[in-house]
Amino acid sequence: MAVREINAAGGVNGRQIKLLIVDDASSPARSAVAMRRLVATDAVLIVGGWGSAQVLANMDIAEQAGVPYIVVGATHPQITNARNKWTFRVIQTDAVITEELARIVVAQLGAKRVAVINDTNDYGTGSRDVFIAALARLGVKPVEMQSYQTADRDFGAQLARIASANPEALAIFGTVPAAPVIMSQARALGIKARFVGSGGLANEALITSAPTASDGTILMSYFSEDADAEARAWADRYRMEFAGRADAAGPALGAWEYRAIKGIVGPCLVSVESTGFDRMRLRDCIANWRGKLFGISSELYFDKTGQLVQQPVAVEVRDGVFRFLKTVK
Repeated sequence: MAVREINAAGGVNGRQIKLLIVDDASSPARSAVAMRRLVATDAVLIVGGWGSAQVLANMDIAEQAGVPYIVVGATHPQITNARNKWTFRVIQTDAVITEELARIVVAQLGAKRVAVINDTNDYGTGSRDVFIAALARLGVKPVEMQSYQTADRDFGAQLARIASANPEALAIFGTVPAAPVIMSQARALGIKARFVGSGGLANEALITSAPTASDGTILMSYFSEDADAEARAWADRYRMEFAGRADAAGPALGAWEYRAIKGIVGPCLVSVESTGFDRMRLRDCIANWRGKLFGISSELYFDKTGQLVQQPVAVEVRDGVFRFLKTVK
C-alpha cells in the first residue's frame, strides 16, 4: 500500500520502487537463507522481520553485508544494541512495553496476585523475564509461572496449576494461535483472572479466535486507530483497500510497516537518490531521521542502538475490537 502510493505520486525522483518479497515461513533457519538471498541482490534496503528468533538470525547477515534493515515485527531487547550500524527497529522493544505492562497491572488494575504463562521461544521468554523483573521492582512476585511450546494446543496441565494459585491477572507471553486457545481453556476451567499481554497478542485473530474469552484483555500494542483522527482515517482506508483479502493483516499489524516505508524510508530514498545513491548515505539518513507519524503524539527519532524512541501504546479488547486504553501515571 505504501509503495503503491509513493509510486503513484511519482516514485523516488521519477523512479519507481520495486518490491522483492520472500517468505521465511517464520523459521529462523529459512529466514537466514532468505536474508542471504536478499543481501546478494541489488536491494537498497530490507524491511520485515516478524518474530524475534528470525530477526536475531538475520541481523548479523545484514550488518556484515552493509544493507539497511528495518525491523517491523520483533520486540526482543537484544535486537537493538550498541553494535548495530545497519539494523533499525521501528516498533517498541519489550524492555519498554513489558515494563509498562507490569506497571499497568500493579498500579492501574491493582493486581497483587499475578500468574504468567509463556511460549518457550525467544519472544516469550524475553518478555517473561522483563515482566517478572518489572513486577519485582513494584514489590510483586508471580504466584505461578508456566510455559508451553509454540505448537502446543492442550494447556490443561499448566492452567490447572494456575487455577490453583487463584490469580487476579494472568499474563500471556506468546502469539496466535496458541494465545486464544489458552484464554478459552482458562475460562473453561473457571479461571476468572484478567488476561494481559504484550505486542504478540495485538492481532485481530486473537479476537476472532476467542471472541468471548478475550473480552477485557489488556495488552500493549504498536498502534491504536483511536489515537488520533489521522490514525482513524488511515485505518478506514486500509480496511477498504484490503477488503475481501482473507490473508491481509489488520490495521494493528499493518500500521508500522506502512509508516516505516511511507514516513521514514520514502523521504530518505528521495533525499539520498537526488544526490547520488549509496547504502551508507541511506543508512545515515535513517539514523538521523526525526519526525511525526500518525497515531503517535510525540516526535520520533532513532537512538544510538537503532531503536525508534516512542511512547508505549496500551489497548483493551472491548466489544470485539481493540480500544485505546488511557493509562494513569
